[in-house]
Amino acid sequence: MGGIGVTVGVGGLLRACGTISGLEEEDPNLTSFITPNEEFFLIAMSPHFEPELDMTSVESAWSLSLTGFGERQHELRYSDLRNLRAVDFPYTFECIANPVGGPFIANANWRGTPLKSVLEPILPAARSGYCVMFRALDGFYSSVSIERCLSDDSFLAYEMNGVPLPSEHGFPVRVVLPDLYGMKQPRWIEEIALGEGTETTGVYEERGWASEVSIKTTTRIARPPRQSIFHGEPFTLHGIAFAGARGIDRVEISLDGGINWRDCELVEGGEPGVWGIWTYRWDLPTPGEYQLMARSTDGAGIVQTSVAQGTMPDGASGYHTVSVQVDDGA
Repeated sequence: MGGIGVTVGVGGLLRACGTISGLEEEDPNLTSFITPNEEFFLIAMSPHFEPELDMTSVESAWSLSLTGFGERQHELRYSDLRNLRAVDFPYTFECIANPVGGPFIANANWRGTPLKSVLEPILPAARSGYCVMFRALDGFYSSVSIERCLSDDSFLAYEMNGVPLPSEHGFPVRVVLPDLYGMKQPRWIEEIALGEGTETTGVYEERGWASEVSIKTTTRIARPPRQSIFHGEPFTLHGIAFAGARGIDRVEISLDGGINWRDCELVEGGEPGVWGIWTYRWDLPTPGEYQLMARSTDGAGIVQTSVAQGTMPDGASGYHTVSVQVDDGA
C-alpha cells in the first residue's frame, strides 16, 4: 500500500519523518500485515541523524560496550552479535505520541539475538533490584527494569524484513522490548550499562512522559475512499488492532456511533506483541452518513476503554471514529 510522507511536531520534542499507511488514501486494499521498511514510521530525537556506518565499516568502527557493577566490562563487535543465537520474530512498534487512529504504528519481521544472552557476561548473581540503561549514538538514552531485559521476548535486533537494519531504523543494532512504546526501545545502540536501584528514566521521561507503561489497546479503521460505498453493494471495512503483550482476542465495529456492535474477523496476527488485521463485510449498506467506531478485547478479556485521552503522558486512548457516506448509486 502506498504512503504519504509527513513531518510533524510531537510533544514539542520530536519531529516525525515517515509514512502514513492505511489512512487518507484512496486504496481499498487490505492493510499489509508486514509494513515495508520504506513505509515504516520514523520518529527520532534527532530527525536528520545518520550514523557514519555501513556494512563495510561497522566491524572496525563500531562496538557495543557492556558495563556491569565493579570491574565487569565486556565488548561486542558486530560479527560477535551476529554469531550469537539468531531468532526471527514479528513485532509491532507504536510511538507513545500516536493519537487514536494515528499513523505511528507499524509491524515488521525482525532478526536478532536474545538480550539476556548479550547481558550474561556483566550480570551479577542477583537478578533483581537494578535497572539497565541503553545509550545510543545520537545521544538518546533510556533505562528499563532488569526483569524486562531478561524476558524471553527481549532482543537486540540487527535485521528488519530480511535485510540489515536500514540506517534510519537503527543500524547496526536496536533494542526490542516487550509491551513498551517505541520511546523505550532505542536505535543505534552503542552502550548498555547496569544501574543501581529500580527507578527508570530516559529522554522522554525528563520531558514529562511516563516511563515503563504498558501499551494501551488501540483499534484503527482504515478509511474507505470517499464515494466508494454504494447502497446495496457489499463493502469490506478493515483496519488494525493492537494490545501489546496481551494480544488481541476480539475486534468489533459499530456502524451507528457505538449504539450497536458487530463482530469483525481477525484475519491475520493478533498474537502478543503483534498487531492484528481485521475485516468486516458490510453486506447491505443503505444510503446515509455513518459514524463508524472500532474497539478490541485483549487476550486478558479486557475491552478497550472508550475514555478519550490525549497522548500525554502515557499514550492515547478512546475509540477511533470515521464518518463515511453511503451513496444511493444514482
